[in-house]
Amino acid sequence: MKTVNPSGRSHRRYSPQHQEVLAVDALCHMGAALGVLELHAERADSAMVCAARDLLRGYHASADQAVASLQAGDRAAGVLPQMSQDLGYAIEVIDRVNDDAPDDLVLYAVTCLLRSARSFADGQPRESA
Repeated sequence: MKTVNPSGRSHRRYSPQHQEVLAVDALCHMGAALGVLELHAERADSAMVCAARDLLRGYHASADQAVASLQAGDRAAGVLPQMSQDLGYAIEVIDRVNDDAPDDLVLYAVTCLLRSARSFADGQPRESA
């Protein structure tokens, strides 16, 4: 069965085990993006990059708590759609920040990692992910 979330992306109802695997994979990619962005923020001397980092930190903390609950047996629905929505917001913000400094390959790499994370949250992991 498919449901449609507010962003228009469809989400299937996965088995609890499959949902957990997708959520953990999305969280790992999100964590990698956060690590890269944290290092970049230390060196970038940009308030916008620091703000994007802080936003992603908050989303990562929320996702980490949701995944921990999922692993603890709380099978409440909504983990993957919420992660997808948060990742979409983070991608949009970082894309806007990168418009201010075009050709910032580090921000581009962060966006690629977040898009990969979102593909897991959407239940459609890319083969290159």
